[in-house]
Amino acid sequence: MSIYRRLNTIEITDLKHPKDTSAFIKAIYFGGRAGFVDYKLDFSSTNVAFPNASVPIAGLIDYYKKEGIQFEVIEQSDIVTAISLLNPINISSQDDLKNINPLNKIFRFSDSDHVFWLVNAFLEELERSDKFSKGVFEGLEWCLNEVMDNVIQHSKSESGFVMGQIHKSNQHIAFTIFDTGIGVFNSLKDTEHKPRYPVDALTLALQEGVTRDPNIGQGNGMYGLRRIIENNQGQLTLTSNSASLFLKGNKARTFNKIPTISRERGCTIVDFQIDYAKEVSLAEALNFNGISYEPINLKIEKLENEYGEILFKLNEQTSGFGTRQAGERIRNKILNIHQQSDRIIIIDFSGIEIISSSFADELLGKLVIEYGFYGFNNLFKLKNMNGLIQNIVQRSISQRMAESIDSSRSNNT
Repeated sequence: MSIYRRLNTIEITDLKHPKDTSAFIKAIYFGGRAGFVDYKLDFSSTNVAFPNASVPIAGLIDYYKKEGIQFEVIEQSDIVTAISLLNPINISSQDDLKNINPLNKIFRFSDSDHVFWLVNAFLEELERSDKFSKGVFEGLEWCLNEVMDNVIQHSKSESGFVMGQIHKSNQHIAFTIFDTGIGVFNSLKDTEHKPRYPVDALTLALQEGVTRDPNIGQGNGMYGLRRIIENNQGQLTLTSNSASLFLKGNKARTFNKIPTISRERGCTIVDFQIDYAKEVSLAEALNFNGISYEPINLKIEKLENEYGEILFKLNEQTSGFGTRQAGERIRNKILNIHQQSDRIIIIDFSGIEIISSSFADELLGKLVIEYGFYGFNNLFKLKNMNGLIQNIVQRSISQRMAESIDSSRSNNT
């Protein structure tokens, strides 16, 4: 256990397990039974913060404050400050997300504009962070849009909370979405589906065509989420109204007697992880009534020129052109665009006067090594380089290829 209450002081040592949310709710409940209405929060030793615990606790603190409970923060560790746990980030325009890394931060959202801005920001940052297998981005975009939209349409809550992380060590993406609304059971109990218990409501919610109101949604959102997780062999935890369902691959387990705020405020936690080293087949996953659904990638379409090629303008990238890290982030983005499209990619240097050798090596030298000289020339075109940039690129690619040849020879001797 990572959460302890001593009188009206609640100490949070780590935020890394769904049980931490239950422990926090219990701490407030039993503290109230003991007569406490105000609490001191001690985050001084919190060194781990995963979305599955951080997001619900941030949302719960926000809810309890509105209910009149006062919290005094004794101390908070750097990681608690960094993820904005005690002050979830509100956004009023897309520009609010331009100069921050949206990962590892908790955001509040309350309308469809917020969902659109946040999903785009998450995908943009992930696209620069690492190379992802085919179908992962499209699958992730579906999951985020559908789950966050459910908060707006069905939770009867003022807002939801979301946080995402990338774990490169095991090549997983983790996202958690939380709201303090009525919960899945209360949402479905008066519908034609009539679940008897909260755990029944969770299993129903993940089935095709189950929805609170057919006029609002077709009931394919949570079903599609489940199918994508199964297709990817990822994992999903759905918790609401005192019940929880854990899905790993295609095997599910259910749990009862999960603490929640109240019967009326069942809350909902959707926590999912995708293995981005594994492909996602959306044609297989998003099959509704026997018909496969393949989302149109509008982002890729916008990059296409009149010849059907992808035009990638370097001067539109915000990471600069002088460091190895900037080259790596742009290379990852190009690799991910290539995974989403079989088109030739034109890398356009218009408006750029100078790049560093390390940037050129990280971006182009490593692309040449990854695909081979002839493969690179078949997949990529370089356009609008001035003479200085041409010389820098040629030298960087030559050095990288020479290193690769020397390494190959050494391995063969």
